[in-house]
Amino acid sequence: MRPRNWAVLPMALVLLAGCGSATSLLTPTAGVPSTTPPSSGPPWTVVAQGRPTPAPTPSYRAVSPSPLATGFLPLPSESPVPTVGPTCEPRTYNFSRINALDVTTGTTDAVATWYNLGGYNLVEFRLTAISQDLVLGKQHDYGFVSIQPAAACGKMTGRITGLKPKTGYVFSLDAVVQRRSGDGTHAATVYRSHVIRTK
Repeated sequence: MRPRNWAVLPMALVLLAGCGSATSLLTPTAGVPSTTPPSSGPPWTVVAQGRPTPAPTPSYRAVSPSPLATGFLPLPSESPVPTVGPTCEPRTYNFSRINALDVTTGTTDAVATWYNLGGYNLVEFRLTAISQDLVLGKQHDYGFVSIQPAAACGKMTGRITGLKPKTGYVFSLDAVVQRRSGDGTHAATVYRSHVIRTK
């Protein structure tokens, strides 16, 4: 009786030969695709010959420096430039903001300097000094000094007398304006100093 293995052997040889030829077609040379057209089928058509593209050369142009190097908007000036005229600002004083008041003290007096920005409804300024040294009993109430605004906006000065020597004071300046309704006036602090001592 003929062994059954002899019947399977020719079939295995055919399969191995087929696998070998398929592998050689897929990977021609160590995994590198072949540029040679296959022997069967239409020939390849070369559309354009490739060539390296040179890198572009950068070009530079002079740019004028920006007036705002940081990229932020300019802050409003703390000392606006005075202009001549009875009313320098169409707006009134901003009572939600208190600016720094410059004060020079003597032994019993002090001179305050500030910028008057004007305003159509400005009536007067009131300058006062608040003692920061506590004393036994009733505290001294200095009151205020009324100062009429200048005809043109700009720097103004006001003087307070009757202060105590070697005493710390906070100096405050209020602006008095006519109410827009025309009914009376309104006063609020627009300048204030830190604690400054008399000599």
